[in-house]
Amino acid sequence: MLVLLVVAFAAQEVYAADGSEPSTASPTEWRRCEEAAYSTKGTLITDASGYRNRTSGGLNNVGSNGNFWSFAPNSQTNARNLNFNSGNVNPLNNNNRANGFSVRPSRALGVVAGSFHFDRMRYTYDEIHSLVTFAYLKAREKERATDSQVEFEVDLEKNISDLARELYRREWFPQPLDWFVNLEPTVREVFAPKFRDRVVSHVLFMMISPIFERYFVYDSFSCRVGKGTLVGIERLEHHIRSVTDNYRREAFILNYDIKAYFMSIVRSRLYDIIRTTLAKHQRRFPDAIDYDFADWLIHTVIVLKDPLEGCVYHGDPALIKLIQPGKSLRDQPPGVGIPIGDVQNQLCSNIYLNVFDWFILLALKVRHAVRYVDDGKMLHQSYAYLEDCWGRSEEFLKNELELTLHPLKTQITSTNETTFFLGAAIKPYRRYATNEAITRMKQRFIEIDGLLADGTGDTEQLMARINSHLGYMSHFDEKKMIAKALANAPHILQYFDISKDLTKATVKTI
Repeated sequence: MLVLLVVAFAAQEVYAADGSEPSTASPTEWRRCEEAAYSTKGTLITDASGYRNRTSGGLNNVGSNGNFWSFAPNSQTNARNLNFNSGNVNPLNNNNRANGFSVRPSRALGVVAGSFHFDRMRYTYDEIHSLVTFAYLKAREKERATDSQVEFEVDLEKNISDLARELYRREWFPQPLDWFVNLEPTVREVFAPKFRDRVVSHVLFMMISPIFERYFVYDSFSCRVGKGTLVGIERLEHHIRSVTDNYRREAFILNYDIKAYFMSIVRSRLYDIIRTTLAKHQRRFPDAIDYDFADWLIHTVIVLKDPLEGCVYHGDPALIKLIQPGKSLRDQPPGVGIPIGDVQNQLCSNIYLNVFDWFILLALKVRHAVRYVDDGKMLHQSYAYLEDCWGRSEEFLKNELELTLHPLKTQITSTNETTFFLGAAIKPYRRYATNEAITRMKQRFIEIDGLLADGTGDTEQLMARINSHLGYMSHFDEKKMIAKALANAPHILQYFDISKDLTKATVKTI
C-alpha cells in the first residue's frame, strides 16, 4: 500500500503531500496525523499527489509529471498521465487519454465490515470541526439559556473539539431525551435532545438538507428555506385561482390529514428512503458530501437510537393524561414513531412523505396540490375524480408507508366554501385569520401585558414577541381584531408605540 504521508518521528518532520521540503510539524499537523491514525488503525494516510523523483536531497520534475484523479474507470474522464512541461500543459489529446490510470486519493480508503470501500473521501477532523462549529451557531439561534446549553458553553472550545472528535471517530451516541408536554397550539408530547445532540442534528441537517431539496416537490412546506406558513397559504390561493379559472367555475378540494403522523413513521422505512435517495445522488455527485459519514450518522439517530430509552420527564405528571390515545410514542410498537422537537426530525417528516407527493403528481396526476407536514390539499374540477384519489391515496399510504388518513379530518369541500389552511381562512379574493389564531394572539398580548405590569419582562424580547404576532396578522384582513386585542392590553400601549397600520411595535423613548 502506498503511503503518501511520511512522518519522521525522531526529527519531528512531515513531508508535505505536494512534495515540498520537510518542515517542523505544527500542533495542527500533528493532530491531523493522530486523527489519521485512528481512521486506519495505525496507518497514516493523507491526500494523494503526483509522483516525483527525489535525488540528492532535492526534488526533480516538480511541475513536470503528475496524475489527474478520477471517480470512474474506463471512461474519457479517467486519470491521465500528463507532461506538464513545467507549467505548459500538453493538450488533452487521445494519446494522453490512452495513457490513463484509474486511481483514487488514498484518503478514500477506509474499513467497513472488514473490507475496503471507496465511496467518498472521508471528512478530515478539521472539516468535521468546522461543521460542528457552524452547527453550534445555528443551534443556539433559537435555544438560549437552557441548562444543557449553558453547560455546553461553559467550556465551549473544548466541548466543540470533543464533540467533533467523537463524530470523527464514530464514537458519538445521542444522550437520553428530555420529555415534556406542550399545551399549545395543541396538546402534544415533545422529546427534546440535549444541546450537544441538537448541534449534531444541525450537522446532519446541513449535510443532507440541500440534497433532498433537489428531490422535494415544489409545493411541500415546513422546515424549508422560503417555504414557511405564509408561502404555503399563498400557494394554495394560487392553486384555487388556477383550478377555478379565477373563481369563475366551481372546483373541489380533497383536504387530507394523516392520523398521528410523527407517531406512525416506521423508522426502518424512513432510513431506507433516505439511504436510497443518497445513493442516487451519490451516483451523480460522488464528491458532494461524505456519504459514509452521513449514513453512519443517519443510522445512529434513526435506527439505533430508541427515543424512549432513558428519557426524563419534566413538568407536571398530570399533563401526560391529556395526550390523546395514539399520539404518544409510548403507545407505539418498537421501531415506530419519531419524536417531535428536533430539526432533523422535521426534515425527516418531509422526506418520508415526499414519495406520496410524487405519487400525487405522477400517479394520480393531480396538478394542483400543496402539503404542510401531514396537512395537505388536492384540487380538481371533478368531485368524482377526487373521490377516486382519496381511495387510491389510502391504499398507497397503507401499503408503502404504513400510514392512515384521519377519518374525521379528511373530506372533500367546494372552493366556494371557506378553506382552512395553516391558520388562514381562505375565501374568494380575501383571507382571514382563523379563530384559533386570533384567540392565540389575544392570549399572548394579555400575558405580555402582565409581564410589563409586574416589571419582570425584558422590553426587547417582549417587543419581538409582539411584532411576531403583528407581522403574521398583517397578512390578513384583521385590523379590527388587532386593535381590540391591543386595547385589552393597556401596558403594551404604555411601553410601545404601534404603527398606524398595526404591523410594528417599537419601544417608546422617554
